[in-house]
Amino acid sequence: MSFYYRKAGGKPWALPRSLIRLVTFAALVAYPAGCLTMVLAPDTTPEPGLNAGEIAGFVFFGLALACFAVIAPSSLQRIVGEEADRLDEFELNLRRRANAIAYQVFTGLTLAALVYLGIASDFGVGGLWTPSSFDEWNAVIWGALLYAFVLPTAVLAWIAPAPVGED
Repeated sequence: MSFYYRKAGGKPWALPRSLIRLVTFAALVAYPAGCLTMVLAPDTTPEPGLNAGEIAGFVFFGLALACFAVIAPSSLQRIVGEEADRLDEFELNLRRRANAIAYQVFTGLTLAALVYLGIASDFGVGGLWTPSSFDEWNAVIWGALLYAFVLPTAVLAWIAPAPVGED
């Protein structure tokens, strides 16, 4: 899956590789942390409204989206999401490798989630969480979409050779 936000100036951000590694890691960790915070936080408010766990969950979601906003116009995201005819042969090979590794990681995570859901649904009330409402399934779907967009860039941040002049 590809995504690239082309800035008005036309040139992608040339962010340091270490920053892209940090930002992709933060996006991949913050979203599930927000989901877990919202699911596991006890509802302590007697009246309708947001409790502390939901507010903390939304802070994690905001962090994940802010990280994605930093990634979107970056030079590595351009390699992952740009049209193929605008990339040279080296960039196309990098994209193929990154997509192949990201696909394997995404498939492994998906299979692990499906095994968990299968086990959790068999135990029913055994204390294992399963999505039971539209909001919970919506969070799972948006998380999968975020991972599909960010994983190839995260992989590319680790496997691509450093540009000339970068530490």
